[in-house]
Amino acid sequence: MHSNRLAGETETFVRYGVTERLEVGFGYLWKQSVVRPLTSYTFVMEKSDRPALTGGLFFDSLGGGRSAVFLSAAKSLQKPLGVPASVYLGGARISNEDDLRVIWGGNVALNKWLNASVQHDGRAGHYGFVAKVGSVNGLPLRFGLVLSRGKFSALGPITAMEFDLMGRR
Repeated sequence: MHSNRLAGETETFVRYGVTERLEVGFGYLWKQSVVRPLTSYTFVMEKSDRPALTGGLFFDSLGGGRSAVFLSAAKSLQKPLGVPASVYLGGARISNEDDLRVIWGGNVALNKWLNASVQHDGRAGHYGFVAKVGSVNGLPLRFGLVLSRGKFSALGPITAMEFDLMGRR
């Protein structure tokens, strides 16, 4: 995908769920022409009476490219709201910053094919709508728009595709 407003600021992510708790991958930053590792591990799985606790390695917001670590708590809100929804709250440490960033976000299914999300990376908000637009071999294909606010606001496309590498569904 290409957006003139986000030209040079695009990121491409590839992630793989090694286990239910461990996810690894990489992100390619087009502006910097650099690959950065991504990983997350769920230390505590969510239960009805407690949130999940996850930590990991990522890189700073769109176009930033600095490495960062995070720790966050996430909780499903499906039971109280009656629709698929979740929220998270945590902290992130960016490699070249002195202060800890508070990160938070959430998402909600507006219907069976459209989700809305909000995320805050400690500096700027990011708002998105993502719709299931089809499937390939029974796996969902999603397309949406994301508005990133901050020093420079930008609206751009987002796409996502799941691949079943192990032949499970």
